[in-house]
Amino acid sequence: LVDMRVPGFCWLRTVKGGGTRAGLTRTAKPFFSPFDNIQRRWRQIKSQEISVGNILQYKQQMCKVEKIETTMQGRGSNFYVVDMRAISNNKKHSARLRSGEKVELVELKRLDMQYLYEDDNEVYFMDPDSFEQIAAPADILGNYRYYVSAGEELEVRATEDGLSLVWAEIPTFADVEVQSVTGSAAAGRATAEKLTATTVNGRVITGCAKFVEAGTKIQIKVETEEYVGKADS
Repeated sequence: LVDMRVPGFCWLRTVKGGGTRAGLTRTAKPFFSPFDNIQRRWRQIKSQEISVGNILQYKQQMCKVEKIETTMQGRGSNFYVVDMRAISNNKKHSARLRSGEKVELVELKRLDMQYLYEDDNEVYFMDPDSFEQIAAPADILGNYRYYVSAGEELEVRATEDGLSLVWAEIPTFADVEVQSVTGSAAAGRATAEKLTATTVNGRVITGCAKFVEAGTKIQIKVETEEYVGKADS
């Protein structure tokens, strides 16, 4: 099946087999996002076939599956609690599905692309084989847009025609150099436990250890930009 989207609207059908539960009713509603006008393919799979990393069509959005838990109720009937995150706005969703309930799996093409630069809230990638360039909303990189390096190769997912990038596989952690620190330890008071650091790319990282100073390379968790520790190198 091919989802031919009208700009600003998403036309989907009701999933059978109890699809009206867990918010799975598909109706036509206004829907605006950077991913409008994307042509994509999907197929139906059963709830027990869902895997972490799958892209599902849920509540009129493409959502990446982050976690799956199995629960049992009554006489052995299984339920699957699927935690997802919407690609267009990073919003979290959770669906409770019966065993055998069908959902829509969005089929995307896997590509290796080279990151080039960001301009006006768009990021630009290049195919290392054909040297063709393609732009995508900067949101597909999440917070990693602040830490990615020019020339870095990333695994991305694209529509079947390869013309629209939908999301990128980004690292869990990133290393960055500290430009300055604030806090009592920065003023020479060894009793301070935590510092606030400003990195060379202008990001503010709180909760840094007292040994952190200008020039120190630290590791942060990309999703939350939390301080993790001193970088390995």
